[in-house]
Amino acid sequence: MDTRRLTLGEMVAGGAGIVLMVVSVIPQWGSISIEGAGFSESTNSVGLWEPGVFGILPKLAALLGLAAVVLVLVRATGAIRSIPTASYLALGVTATLLMLMGVAVGPTLQGGGLGLGLEEERGPLLYAGAILCAAILLGGWLHLRGEDTGDYGNRSAAPPPM
Repeated sequence: MDTRRLTLGEMVAGGAGIVLMVVSVIPQWGSISIEGAGFSESTNSVGLWEPGVFGILPKLAALLGLAAVVLVLVRATGAIRSIPTASYLALGVTATLLMLMGVAVGPTLQGGGLGLGLEEERGPLLYAGAILCAAILLGGWLHLRGEDTGDYGNRSAAPPPM
């Protein structure tokens, strides 16, 4: 694996995707408080991948972060010479929008018919996930701007022929 093949944007997108994958298994994405039916209060921190807590939106965003990591690894190993420049940008835009929609919705559990009062709260890693998806977007933008030239897209016209 040769990281010299990678642009700055690819390194940013890949690094943000790796961190997103690591934090996706930490159970600080939200918390569920249960009250009633003999309980005074019970609070549980939940992770992103716990079934029935988060909808599919933030999970898809995390999987798109994984796709960015895979593209960077494929490019670093030299298996593919070039990847379309807009691919990282498209992954970043989509992941950011999905994660922001997941932040807006938050953890969702249906209040039980057992007389339990359920209260859901957004955790710090839900917001950190949105920031990491935005970092993938930034990496895609940097890659788009600077892949062909080292001047980040500041291309001047060729001088007139003599």
